[in-house]
This record gives sequence, C-alpha cells and structure tokens, in this order.
Amino acid sequence: MTIAAGAAVSVAALLLAFAIAPLAARWSAREAVIEARVETLARLRALVRDEATLKSVLLQRESGGAISPLVSGRTAALAGSALQTTIQEYAAGSRVTISRLDLAGPADSAKYSLPVIPASVSAVGDVYGVTEFLSRLQYGSPVVEIRQLTLVSNSALRDGLLQLSVSLRAPAVIDR
Repeated sequence: MTIAAGAAVSVAALLLAFAIAPLAARWSAREAVIEARVETLARLRALVRDEATLKSVLLQRESGGAISPLVSGRTAALAGSALQTTIQEYAAGSRVTISRLDLAGPADSAKYSLPVIPASVSAVGDVYGVTEFLSRLQYGSPVVEIRQLTLVSNSALRDGLLQLSVSLRAPAVIDR
C-alpha cells in the first residue's frame, strides 16, 4: 500500500515536471507572441487608416517651413553632424549634461530603404531633466528610434542625479 502510494506520487511529480510544466511554458510563450503580433497588427492598421491625415500633416509642416522630420545632409557625415547638434540642443533645453555623444559607425542602409545613422549618448541629469530629454527624443523632430536605454541612480553623483545611456538610430535623407 505504501509502495503504491509512493509510486503514484512519483508518477504524478514526473508528469508535472516533464509534461505539464513544459506545456504550460510553451503555451505562455505562444500567447505572448500572439499578443505582440496582435499589437503590431493594430498599429499597422492604425497607420493605414490614418495615412491621409499623416500625409496632410506632413505637407502642412513642410509647406510651413517646419523642421524636417528626418535628419538630412549632403553626406552621411553631415547628416550625423545634424543629428549630434539636435541631440545637444535637446540636452541643453532639458538641463541634462552630455558626457559622451558618439555616432556609432557609418550609416547603415542594409536593411532599410533610407540610411540609418546610429548614435549613443551618455548623460547626467535630475529626474525631471532626464524625463524631458527622453520626451524630446521620442516626440521631437527629427525622428529617432531609441534602441536601448539604461538609467542608473549613481550615489557618487551629488543631489540624486541620474546617469543615462541611450543607443538610438535615426533615418537620414542624403541630399545629393
């Protein structure tokens, strides 16, 4: 009787460990992928639905002399310089001090229709300045894609300043 109960408990534990738990993990991962795809599809449908509105806003900005939504220059280096200038202006307006601003290499156009200029920024500022800086990067012009963000509260810095590292890339228009 005791041996049968022990065997039943062992079989149940093995079944749980090698059948039910992996199946649940696979199911959960599959649901996460489906949810991400549904969200992406919803974004794409919204862009298609609002295409006319987006085009009209873009035409209004271009005709009104507004700042171009893309970084531009006669060469990739000049477009990168324009991106650096914009990032420095955002930092100055946000009361954030940039300690390092590097273009991370040549313009990458292998996977994209436009050349993409990669950059990395390290900066220091208080929580309000960092928030405003990130908001300007996200919603400002030119368009940038934030690829990686690291935010660290450094006790060595005075007055509760935060250390920020951002890797980003910006599509560029090369005027020939």
